[in-house]
Amino acid sequence: WHFVKIMGRSASHIALEVALMTQPTWAIISEEVKAKKMTLAQVAGQIADMVENRSKAGFNFGVVLIPEGLLEFIPEMGVLIAELNDLLAAHGAEYAKLTDFKAQSEFVISHVSKAAGETFKTLPENIAKQLLLDRDPHGNVNVSAIETEKLVSDVVKAVLKQRGSKVPFSAVHHFFGYEGRCAFPSNFDATYCYSLGRTAMILAALKKTGQMAIVSNLKRPAEEWHAGGFPL
Repeated sequence: WHFVKIMGRSASHIALEVALMTQPTWAIISEEVKAKKMTLAQVAGQIADMVENRSKAGFNFGVVLIPEGLLEFIPEMGVLIAELNDLLAAHGAEYAKLTDFKAQSEFVISHVSKAAGETFKTLPENIAKQLLLDRDPHGNVNVSAIETEKLVSDVVKAVLKQRGSKVPFSAVHHFFGYEGRCAFPSNFDATYCYSLGRTAMILAALKKTGQMAIVSNLKRPAEEWHAGGFPL
């Protein structure tokens, strides 16, 4: 089974477009996970169901697409990450003095809420360490550095073992970062970008400087899109 992490921290647009173009066995959409308030175990449980059902049909293989920002959309993980961001922003100097993972873990567990601490304890050590890596310039966890694809496959494997399942299951991991958005553009991509370019040209021709070209109402047919400038 191939677990493929795709770019997309705060939205699953790229993962969804890749899924539409490549027809994988399964694609996780972070917004659906958040809307249904699914736990990591529930996400893995759905994939485990699929692995077992496909195995019964003789298909012991498949491809699972995972948006890189998935963990922040899972309620208990989102709470943990938010608390870690706040903790490391407020007590970064104190935390920086800790050199071994055990001390770092104890520091985290003693400073976050009980629920967040329990979530942290359940994580594999490699994922927990990745959550504690240096923050990005905005103070947020660097999600591209977290091996979410390995975490998901590990939990799927644990669920299958817990069920006593005998289906063959082995995981191969990939992270298609910038490569993930280098496919041929869809009709939507092309029309949207042409529209942005034309809007920028019109703003320039009208000497509307200091404005960013925008196109909205994108859920409607292109003929009903709204173009304009947004003051910077």
